[in-house]
Amino acid sequence: MKVFRALPVLFAPVIMFAQGSSRDLDLRFQIGAELTRPYQSLFAEVPNINHGGYDRFFAQPDYQIGLQVRMIGELPGTHGFYYELGGRLETSSRLDFNTWINGVYVDTHDVQVSYSYFTFGGAYIWASKFGLSVGCHLEGRIESISSSGPVYQEWDYENPGKLDGKSTYLRPWGRLSMDFTFNNRGKVRPLIGIEGAYPLLNREQRNHRWYAGETQEPRMMETIAPRGSVACYAGFRF
Repeated sequence: MKVFRALPVLFAPVIMFAQGSSRDLDLRFQIGAELTRPYQSLFAEVPNINHGGYDRFFAQPDYQIGLQVRMIGELPGTHGFYYELGGRLETSSRLDFNTWINGVYVDTHDVQVSYSYFTFGGAYIWASKFGLSVGCHLEGRIESISSSGPVYQEWDYENPGKLDGKSTYLRPWGRLSMDFTFNNRGKVRPLIGIEGAYPLLNREQRNHRWYAGETQEPRMMETIAPRGSVACYAGFRF
């Protein structure tokens, strides 16, 4: 919810500027459902005494569907160029990991990974007179990702470890969208659409590791940030 508290304050001056500049500027409000999945991580790496080398164990959070809100407004004095502001409500999913490591059963079924963001950026949107629009978007996402919950070993519920950590950081994303506007000649025009997004930068895990019983390093949390998203949305054009 924290992401959306700031949106009305940020949207207000932009809306006033756009309306004051021209009544013909295209303004879009969209609300949608976005599907993401935090990235898998190396949970443990232990020597294999029988075969040599190392056994590697990976943890994978489940999929998440989050509520997404976005405002897109045409820039004054341009045709097809837009500014954007928006955000995604925080959602959580389970860290899926339960296996034997060196004879010890490890289970993280109560660990939750949470994700949300605020986004700002620009776009070029090609709109046909028949209502079809295709957009290319470049945006900065201020992403917040965290983990919280106990780690059980051999079902030891009395003294579990913890995987608590959090990071908020900025990443550039690219996005492609396609939507269709109904009643394209009206003043208030409903639309529906789909989009796909991909981050232009990712933090690799490398030497970062999970540490049960300690607060996780922010850089460790950044390695499990999503590496793509898809969404469907509906809204209105004015």
